[in-house]
Amino acid sequence: MSLVLQLIISGLAVGALYALIALGYSLTYVVNGTLNMSQGQLVMLGGIFMFGFSEHAGVPFPAAFLFSAVLVALLNLLIERLAIRKFDKGPNSIEWVLSTIAVGIILQDVALYFNGPDEGVTPSPVGTGMLRIAGAGIYWKEFVFLPVVGILLGLLVFFYRKSHYGLWLRATADNRKAIELMGVSSNRIVAIAYMLSGLLAGIGGALMSTHYAVSVDIGLPLGLKAISVAILAGVNNPKGIVVSGLLLGVAEVFIGQYVSTAFREMFIYGMVILVLYWKPMGLFNARQTTIKV
Repeated sequence: MSLVLQLIISGLAVGALYALIALGYSLTYVVNGTLNMSQGQLVMLGGIFMFGFSEHAGVPFPAAFLFSAVLVALLNLLIERLAIRKFDKGPNSIEWVLSTIAVGIILQDVALYFNGPDEGVTPSPVGTGMLRIAGAGIYWKEFVFLPVVGILLGLLVFFYRKSHYGLWLRATADNRKAIELMGVSSNRIVAIAYMLSGLLAGIGGALMSTHYAVSVDIGLPLGLKAISVAILAGVNNPKGIVVSGLLLGVAEVFIGQYVSTAFREMFIYGMVILVLYWKPMGLFNARQTTIKV
């Protein structure tokens, strides 16, 4: 029983990271129908920045965490300006897909040139001790993923519902032309969405680096898993994405423990295919809501 509980907690911690990264896809998709296919590489950069600032530059942990997240957010803002806005020519355009895939490859190659193939783990401020729950043991540095991601999600919901820019984000998602007619620049709102998406990627990478080894080749697998979570839930449903991320994390851990680690990825992508066949819009696809402005 203790092993099962331990696997569930570990799976929830992993799933929380998946959900955090996948929400970055949702943020941009609901606003203008585009995704940054280099999101996984941004997560990788967040982890590498965190490790570099903390271990090589000697920056205190809180400052290193903040710098890493902000740098990735600014980089995603640049990607939106150069690789998405110029190629987003309407609902049927796919040029931005190719341009952001190319950006991801470039980011990985640049990171490989400067960082090399080495892996690194950032020492966590909570140490390497273990938390015991009903006989189950889990590292504090892994368990802390849950409250941290929970706080971030709460702040994101608060931003959406209470802030001025959160209102404009939701309004732009519903009717971009109406926002333009009211004198609000939809390009600025889209840019804010991409900056927030990059912030989540940077935070996810920095957080992940405190427990898992980060290297330049983790970006693509992470990006694919995160977008799988978003597809399973329905890209326009943040709550569904959180649920799907947690469930997928738990399922992945159990498959690795009781079946084989070789089947984890096969399970994830097999589920994506089945869901797309059964419900093409995702398990929790949400209808658009009308926002009065």
